[in-house]
Amino acid sequence: MSLKHKLKLALRESYARMLFHSGLHALVNKLMPRRLVILAGHCVKPERGEWPAGQHLSPDMWIGEAQLERIVSWFKARYDVVSIGDGVARLDGSGRSLLALSFDDGYRDNARVLGPLVERQKVGATVFLESRPLDERRVNWSHKYFWLLAKLGPEALVERYGAHSGPTHTFLTLNQMIAEGRGNERYHLKRILKYEAPPDERDRALDLAFTEAGGDERKLCDELYMDWNEARELSVRGVELGGHTVTHAILSKIPPDVQRREITDGARSLERGLGKKPVTFAYPWGRRWDYDESSRGAARDAGFTCAVNMHAGVNRPDTPRYDLRRVAIDGEAKLHLLVAEACGGFELLRKFGLDLAE
Repeated sequence: MSLKHKLKLALRESYARMLFHSGLHALVNKLMPRRLVILAGHCVKPERGEWPAGQHLSPDMWIGEAQLERIVSWFKARYDVVSIGDGVARLDGSGRSLLALSFDDGYRDNARVLGPLVERQKVGATVFLESRPLDERRVNWSHKYFWLLAKLGPEALVERYGAHSGPTHTFLTLNQMIAEGRGNERYHLKRILKYEAPPDERDRALDLAFTEAGGDERKLCDELYMDWNEARELSVRGVELGGHTVTHAILSKIPPDVQRREITDGARSLERGLGKKPVTFAYPWGRRWDYDESSRGAARDAGFTCAVNMHAGVNRPDTPRYDLRRVAIDGEAKLHLLVAEACGGFELLRKFGLDLAE
């Protein structure tokens, strides 16, 4: 990490703490234009009981139940905590600023932990669902990757990838990364598989390695993802369910007609399974380079009224509805940083030419 970036993070931390502990966040909230801030997570780890997802998933994919409830309780006293669809519909109105909870992919703990939490707190939330796990009980490639990494370790995983792919560019890149010993292999291996590996090669090699290592895809899906009954129960609890494609593909890496099928078929599946048309959509992975203008058009044509990405920031009435921003939360989430974002504190600094965004 460069000295400049370290200094930026230190300033960001100090500024957020000052706003939070001094109470100035309340004044900034009143001075800044009304806004919608969307929090984005994946899993909610229960305080008690078994949590199979924890054996496989990356730490940045979950937040603890008690931690999430503390965050929700704090914001509920000062903001309207809503679903994304409700928040977008209310952005042009008046009243308190808005905070929306959102969780991606449709994990089982969303039904078993998030649903009751939302009901207890009497707030809104949105869960974005991949449709293939619901329809076919199949998982996307990243879950086989996490499972293999936990079972084999990084070096053996790369070795098995090479055994099934041959000496491809991807294998050579993975092998070089291991040889260099950069650290944080989980992140670097995933990045290479996500952006540099040809999807067909990656999926085939991971499928073969997963089966060879004793993996059971349906069992893994049943451990990780909710089924249709749980999705419908979550909807009855008042949680908004949105679209997230069929297979969680990187949309910008596939042709426009395939993007359209991913988005439209996912929406139709949810309409069949839930009895109502979804109105909100989340781009898989969610960085600006993971989707493009074809993705926006396909989401619009599929009937979604808005779409969200994974870049931090606030949403105002003039924010493009198919480029809504979200703030990631996980077990490392800090309330003072979330408050500084939600009150418009970082947006205020940008007006003076200082950008402390991550």
